[in-house]
Amino acid sequence: MKKEPSIYIRPYSKKKKKKRIKRILLVVISLLVFFALTIYLFLHWLIKKESKELEKLKLDNQMLRSEIKKYQSSEQAYEELLRTKLGFIKDGEKIIIYSESKRK
Repeated sequence: MKKEPSIYIRPYSKKKKKKRIKRILLVVISLLVFFALTIYLFLHWLIKKESKELEKLKLDNQMLRSEIKKYQSSEQAYEELLRTKLGFIKDGEKIIIYSESKRK
């Protein structure tokens, strides 16, 4: 007589199920920590960048305020600005413009 192989069906062990759940939870937690750290580092870099730009703008504002005070307080500084940057002249003045001619 031939003996037929017997088939044993083992029930799914609870230990394997617990290990699988632990692994999944570990992977999910690891991914969450990674994303949280990435977001934190990005925001930290962005804050540094914006604070540097803010400091630059504060210095520019301070410089512009000092220029405004200078032009408001002195008629001579205001006249100098008009003459040099805007090209205004007084009555009776002549403008001489020098230009370089190209010689071959």
